[in-house]
Parts: sequence; C-alpha cells; structure tokens
Amino acid sequence: MFTLFIAVIFLGILIIGHEFGHFAVAKLFKLRVDEFGFGFPPRIFRKKVGETLYSLNAIPFGGFVKIYGENPNEATEDRTRSFQSLSAFKKSLVVVAGAVMNLLIGWFAISAVFMIGVQPSVFIGNVGSSSPADLAGLQRGDKLGDFKNVEEFIAYVETNRGNNVLLNVTRGAELLVINVTPRVAPPSGEGPLGVSLIDGGIARHGFFGALYEGAKASINILVFIFVSLFGLVSSLFVGQWGAAAGVTGPVGIFSFLGVAGKLGIVYLLQILGLISLNLAAINVIPFPALDGGRLFFIIYEKLSGGRLNQKFEAATHMVGFAVLLLLMLAVTIKDIINLT
Repeated sequence: MFTLFIAVIFLGILIIGHEFGHFAVAKLFKLRVDEFGFGFPPRIFRKKVGETLYSLNAIPFGGFVKIYGENPNEATEDRTRSFQSLSAFKKSLVVVAGAVMNLLIGWFAISAVFMIGVQPSVFIGNVGSSSPADLAGLQRGDKLGDFKNVEEFIAYVETNRGNNVLLNVTRGAELLVINVTPRVAPPSGEGPLGVSLIDGGIARHGFFGALYEGAKASINILVFIFVSLFGLVSSLFVGQWGAAAGVTGPVGIFSFLGVAGKLGIVYLLQILGLISLNLAAINVIPFPALDGGRLFFIIYEKLSGGRLNQKFEAATHMVGFAVLLLLMLAVTIKDIINLT
C-alpha cells in the first residue's frame, strides 16, 4: 500500500507538472485551453472551471492539455486565441514547456538531496569472480556499515588479512551480516577481498549551494541520459536487440519504490529527480507524438515556409503514439517477467 501511495504521488507530480508547463505558457499567451487531462480516456471524472474542462482518466501513464487551434481545421471561432495564431517561436515555447517543467522538477528534487545530505558510506562496486567477497556472497551495490569512507575500510581489511571478519551489509531493505576472510597474498591486480569500492554520501549544503550542486548534477545526469539514449538507438539500428534489456518501465520502477521508501526520503527524492530528468530528455526527442516531434514540425514549417499536409501530420502523430504504447507494453511485460 505504501509503494502504491508513493507511485501515485510520483505520477501526480511528474504528469501534472509536465502538463502544467504547457498549460501555463498557453495561458500566458492568452490561448484558450479546452481541457487539462490527467491520464488518457476513457474519462472517470470531469469538472469544468471557467472555459477549461479538468478530467481524470482511466489510463494513468500520461496526460494532456488540449489547446484550441492545435488542429488548424478547428480554429475558426476565435483565431486570436488559437494556437495557430502564434509565431513559430511562441509555438515552440508552448511545446517545450512540459519538458522544461520536468527539468525543473528534476533539478529541485536533486537539489533537495544536497540540502538534506546523505550520511557518508562505502559501497561495493565490482566483485571479482571466485574472490573471497564473491564466495562470501557480497554483491555489487551492497552498502558496508560501520565505515565512513573507502580509506577507513581498506585500512580495516589490511589489518585483518587472513582473519575471519564480520561485515554489516545493507542490501536494499535487508540488513545482512557477511562472514569473509581477506586474502593474505591476493593475485596481482586484486585486493584482499577482490572488490572495487565506491565512496557514498553527500555533504549537506545551504539553499543556494544546494541549487548550484543540484544544477551541476542534473546537467551531468542529462548528458549521461542523452549518451545512453544515442547508444541504445544506435544498437537497435544495427540489430543489437539485447541493448534494450536494461530499459525499465513503470512496473520495474514500482518494484523498487517501496525499497527506496524504507531507506528514506533522500532516496525517494533521488528517484523522483532521475525519472523527471529522463522524462525531460525523452520528450525532446524528435519522435512523432512526443513534444520533440511536434517541435520538429514547427521548425520544419518555419524553415520551409509552408505547412505539412494536416492529415499526414495527424497520422504521423497517431502512428507514433501507437508505437510508444506498444513499446510501453513490451517493457511492462519484460518487467513483469523479471519480477517472477
């Protein structure tokens, strides 16, 4: 129940935040917004406030803002409040506003992590095959209790070569005690345990310092996301379908939200920030039905001086949306299989 509650909160923040970006900029330019929807139809609940219908819909993985005149064939009643009345620059601002909101949500969530801070800790990186750590059951990502930094842990291991030691380990929500004996004479290039180590922990910052550190971290995360997306698409184009195995959908995310919640608010904020930054990056990809696809058509019209055939553009977005739904379904099935 707790995990479901967290998932609903996350969906609300990410989806409503994204769509509010479109909504706010459309209103700024005095456009008529006909509907603000959470989820996709069929409708469960609706209420009209002013000229805008606010709706709650049955399919929760997304949302939409219906702006008058997005379809040029309907913009006949009041052209001054139509999306088509805007310049290409203002149209672009309306379209990218959703991704900008996700970027801001991600930045603020990551910045909040720096404001709160994370207790210094040591994590296991790679584990060598048949090493003492491997044989004892240590795994990548395990958090080593009782140690503030890598140097402290290394010093402890060095003084206990050949002796049996007990390590307090946190693995997800589990607290484990692992019995291991560091080697006296490890092979060349390996340490007594046969693991690589990672320093964890984040120093607490003041408000402006946290915003600055959050901005730097968000930029690094976005660069990593774009590089990863480029690598994934490139791999798929050359037929390396196994590259998609690491892609995770809503079910995969849902499966570890409960674990993160038990670890503390900082870990939930980290996940929220990462998801929001991923949504910002994905939405600017020039793919039909995504904001980036709509932006591509606006730029094309501006550069070409003409407009694409409306039926072709609408069909392109419809096909793109269908492809995205199929991809979501495939990823969801993969996540469910991995959970069983």
